[in-house]
Amino acid sequence: MRDHVLFRIAVLSIGIIAFLVAGCGSSAPSRFYTLSSLKPAGPAQMPSGENIKSIVRIGPVDIPDYLDRPQIVTRTSRNELSIAEFDRWGGSLKNDVSRVLIENISSTLAAGRVTVLPWKQYAPGAYRVPLTITRLDVTPGGNLYLQTQWSIIDKDGKTVTVIKESNISKPVNGTAYSVIVTAISDALADLGQEVAASIKSAIAKER
Repeated sequence: MRDHVLFRIAVLSIGIIAFLVAGCGSSAPSRFYTLSSLKPAGPAQMPSGENIKSIVRIGPVDIPDYLDRPQIVTRTSRNELSIAEFDRWGGSLKNDVSRVLIENISSTLAAGRVTVLPWKQYAPGAYRVPLTITRLDVTPGGNLYLQTQWSIIDKDGKTVTVIKESNISKPVNGTAYSVIVTAISDALADLGQEVAASIKSAIAKER
């Protein structure tokens, strides 16, 4: 009888341990996000003949090290960051920012027969626009601050014709990560508009 009781206790204990291990091993599913542009563009193509007016290569685009990770990073206080374990970027944030800027600037300049390409895609006689994002702080339910230093390098590949710093602030109307990603996309849209306006001015000076 005593052995039978001990056997039942052992079986029950094993069951409880297995349940606890299974519970500890399970986790919430990860959610993945991507930035959106004003108007998604198709694959970049080189124009030819009379269809071409100017070519602009965007990049390289650099982002702060603390943002260059799979997890979405938000700011909780002046000196504290929050790294989301289950809310992540669908790919490289740096590449996604570059893609969105190229699409936004391309959409804005399309009517002016300006082709916008990634900086790695070589094109002779092209302007180049390198950008460094020095600050991208998002406080859920608070504000977003985007600070970017960028320049326009002339078609000779050497002369810097424009050096600027853009400071963009946006409200973050909620704490959900989908709202945070939308706010970042909106800020990049504003940045793209600023860059595109300067590119137009640089091209206009050719005349």
